[in-house]
Amino acid sequence: NAAEKEITAVNAVSTGDVEPLAAGLITGYSLGCTKGTKTVYITAITNGSEKMSEIGFTDIKIQRSSDRTNWTTEKTVSDMIKEDSTKYLLDSYAVTVQGGYYYRVQLTHYAKEDTWWFPDEQTVTSTSSYVWVA
Repeated sequence: NAAEKEITAVNAVSTGDVEPLAAGLITGYSLGCTKGTKTVYITAITNGSEKMSEIGFTDIKIQRSSDRTNWTTEKTVSDMIKEDSTKYLLDSYAVTVQGGYYYRVQLTHYAKEDTWWFPDEQTVTSTSSYVWVA
């Protein structure tokens, strides 16, 4: 599917599959995290193909690991949805963590188009690279 390949190519930080129920609402996305003192900073963007009735991030999880293979969710963050926008950008959103582990962020990029004749939505799940937080 061409739309699926285009979205994955735009996304250098994390990978995700486009669900087949909708195509083309999300034109690009990325997710990354950086570290601070007992803090993980989330930087993410979801770009819509036009002004969406809702756009943003759902199912946001901060996961930790001691071996970079087995991941456990340490925290969840409330959904972040913006109305009537073409994109949602999170710029270094801070989440306090326990520390002493590798951390990564997993979330779902979300866009909803609310037209009365053909309502549609699209989601793309994304996982960041990991960072060590002392």
